[in-house]
Amino acid sequence: MMKTFTEQEYQEHGEILFNIGKSDAFKSVLKTEVVWSVRMPQKDWNLDTIIIGDGTLKNICLVKTVLSDAKDSKGNFIKEYIFTEAKDGTVKEVWLAADRAYKKAVKLYDDWHYFLEIVELRNNNICTFYGS
Repeated sequence: MMKTFTEQEYQEHGEILFNIGKSDAFKSVLKTEVVWSVRMPQKDWNLDTIIIGDGTLKNICLVKTVLSDAKDSKGNFIKEYIFTEAKDGTVKEVWLAADRAYKKAVKLYDDWHYFLEIVELRNNNICTFYGS
């Protein structure tokens, strides 16, 4: 027996696939290694959509946290931080800054987490979370 899907299921899956395709197209245009997996607050987002702040922020510090191979005295992996700068709070500039941070993390710590999942403004810095 073949499963039939509800209208809502088709719509939800369609939106997810559309956003994956849109992200992949923008990734190709920007020539990044980082994949944009950020949940967007609006359906009609593009590279000029402001994702951080209100559009007035410039030269915003982006922070990528990396767990190094080194451990502290309690046996926990030591966090290292990579800093880059986004020219503004648009998807394009945040994505490019995230890509630069990823490339630094690969070079310095052999990091492999290239799916950018969370970006949020905290204390005038863009805090990020990357998955793999």
